This record gives sequence, C-alpha cells and structure tokens, in this order.
Amino acid sequence: MDIREYAQAFDQVEHDYEDAVAAFGIPFEVTESCPRKRRLQTAAMCGCHCENGGGSLWRGWISPACLACRTGERTATFFVDLRCTRHCYFCFNPNQDRYEYFLSHRRDIVGELEQAAAVGAQFDCLAITGGEPLLHKESVVAFVRRAKELYSDVHIRLYTCGDLLDDPCLDALADAGLDEVRFSIKPEDVARPDAPVFGRIGAAVSSLPDVMVEMPVIPGTLSEMQELLVRLDDMGVRGVNLLEFCFPLCNAEAFRDRGFELRKHPFNYLYDYWYGGGVPVAGSEAEALALMEYAVRESLLLGVHYCSSDNKNTGQVYQQNKVFTCDDGVWAYYPWLEADEGDRLLKCAKAFGDDAAHVCDWACAAGVPCSFDEGVPSAAIPLGSVAALREMCPGVALAESANVFERRETGELYLREVGVRAV
Repeated sequence: MDIREYAQAFDQVEHDYEDAVAAFGIPFEVTESCPRKRRLQTAAMCGCHCENGGGSLWRGWISPACLACRTGERTATFFVDLRCTRHCYFCFNPNQDRYEYFLSHRRDIVGELEQAAAVGAQFDCLAITGGEPLLHKESVVAFVRRAKELYSDVHIRLYTCGDLLDDPCLDALADAGLDEVRFSIKPEDVARPDAPVFGRIGAAVSSLPDVMVEMPVIPGTLSEMQELLVRLDDMGVRGVNLLEFCFPLCNAEAFRDRGFELRKHPFNYLYDYWYGGGVPVAGSEAEALALMEYAVRESLLLGVHYCSSDNKNTGQVYQQNKVFTCDDGVWAYYPWLEADEGDRLLKCAKAFGDDAAHVCDWACAAGVPCSFDEGVPSAAIPLGSVAALREMCPGVALAESANVFERRETGELYLREVGVRAV
C-alpha cells in the first residue's frame, strides 16, 4: 500500500460528508473560490498577524478573549437561557443540547460560577451569552459583580444585539466592572443610518473599556460592510470580529432562497470533523479578507480580526489533545507524535508499504521513536526526524498524519487519525 491508497479512505470520508450536506439542498461551489494561500497573501499585504494555523488574521488590536479562545484554557462561557429578541436564520443556537428546554428554563449563572470557584477553577476570561442575555439584566449584572469579587483580574465580556441595552443597564454593567461588550449587528440594521443599535454602541463607547462588533460576513454585502467599518471607526469602536459565515445545518430553506453555495474547503484535516461549527458558505472568506485589506487602505484605527471556521475549532482540539501534553504516561506511549502549535493537532510522519520497513530499520538504528503497523504496513516517526531520515533514505515517500484523542462511550481514550497528506 502506498500513500495514495492509504489516503483514499480519508477522501471517501470527505465525499460522504459532502453527500450528507448536499441532502439539505444547498450545493457546494464547483471550484474553490478562496484558496488557503489567499490568507497568507492578505497577511503580507496588510502587515497583519496570521496565527493559529492560519485561521486567525488580525491587525491593530485583538481582544484578549479571542487569544484565550484558541486553547480554551482558563475560560468559560455562561448563559441564562436561549431566548432572544431576534430570529436570525443563520443562528447556531438550535444546534445546542437541550435547546428547546432552555427556551423556557433559566440557569443560575451566579450559582454556577460560585460552584466552579469552590472547587478551585481559575479563570482569565469569562463570557455571558445567550440567546439575548439582557432579557435577564439583573442576573447579568450580578454575575459581572460576583465574578470580579471572585477573580479580580478576570476579563469579562458580554454578547448582545443591543436591543435591550438601555442607559441604566449600561451604567450598572460599567459599575459592576464589565470589560468588554460585543454587539452583534444584524443584516437588517447594517444599511440603516437610524438603526437603534448604533446609538447603543455610541453610549457603550463612552462607558466601557472595550466595545466590539462581532458579526458574520454574509456574501454579497462587501460595500455595505465597508461603510460599516468606516462608521464604527468614526464612533471609536475598539475592534471588529469578522466571522466566516456558515450554514448551521438548520433553516436550509432560508439559505436556498438566498442562493448561497457552500465553500469547497481548502485542504483541512478537520473538514468533516466538526458538524457543530456548520459548513462555511462560499464567498464569505474572500469578502472578509477584502475587508481587512480595505481597513488598511483607509487607515482605519479599529482592530480588525478575521475569525475563520478553522479558528473556531482549535480550542476544542487543544482540549481533546491536552492529555498528550499533560499526562507523561500518554506522551510516553506515543513518543513519535508532536503537538502542532498552529492547528493543535498531534502529528507525525508516516511511510507505507516497502518504505515502512526501511523507515523502521533506520529509526531503530538512529534511536528515533517509531511505531510500526504490520497490518497496513506503515511506520510513524516524529516530524522533526524527517530531515535526518531523508539524508539516509532520500527515496522514501512520506506523509504527514494528523490525529486527535477521543473517548469511547465506555470512557476509554483512543487516538483517531483524521487525515494524511504528502510531505
């Protein structure tokens, strides 16, 4: 078996995934509209950061909560319930566990935080979301106040569409110590000069340390979004998070009616892996990158961050693979794996067929960790050993293998290979 034959199984998984999504009646684009290299080109053109495996591009300023989100370390998000004042067709909340239940039942977020503190949980960043959290203003203010009592240096952010953020509530949040508010500006408000949300944003800029806008970039809205960036910059907004627009695997009719296509994803080990993150919509990333370039051309002062669908996956991947970096026993059992600081996957180099035996022999002689699977056959070694291997065995064909730890229903830990590609 060679690399091509071995990779066919992963190609089939991708095809099965696309077929499953196609059942919703929303087609994939025929050719890839925004190759991954476009991110690197935009980063170079804008002089901006390109981080987290290329999934996060930002310039000027980025929220500390966005940086913490990449690993999910010392962070937590709370919600009272999932009711909302808006009904956005692209909302992901219907995918949440017990969604219907939390439309009518409330959580005690102050009590939950106190319980976490009582067992020693430490937090650098906390978030309050919903639904619309300001349907419960007293609970939100109480949470912020109590969080600052328990963790004096914690960064607290609030997500809201702004419909219910009146002046008394804003004053109470500022007094309690809220660090950041993130407004979700809705499509129906973007082109309205008199939309109430802009008044609320202006009031927040005068009252809170950091005011942000976080919203998806919907394909076909580039000119409106350019005008919005200028307006937000003039208002003194600290930053904007441009989210990759995704189909949440619900409300398919709304996406079909708007003529959206799904993005032919650039090669990504997690292409089929995170259904909860939805499926990227074609055109969103290209317009988001164009907005970053526009912000540079116009010398806008606000920070601009493009948060791709890839970027959203890394916190969960990091947490799943944390056992490798934190448990010496697990690390010792898989010494040929290395944690990738970019996409957080565990990687190694693999050889197949006749090459596998040559690699295994070389590794044994060189004292390099190696795993040999007779059934394939394949041999795995650390990626850091590839250069040395090729000096001695220049003709060996190698693939990069990416892996995540998962648990079976019984609780047993196992390593899942999610993809291979030639190196």
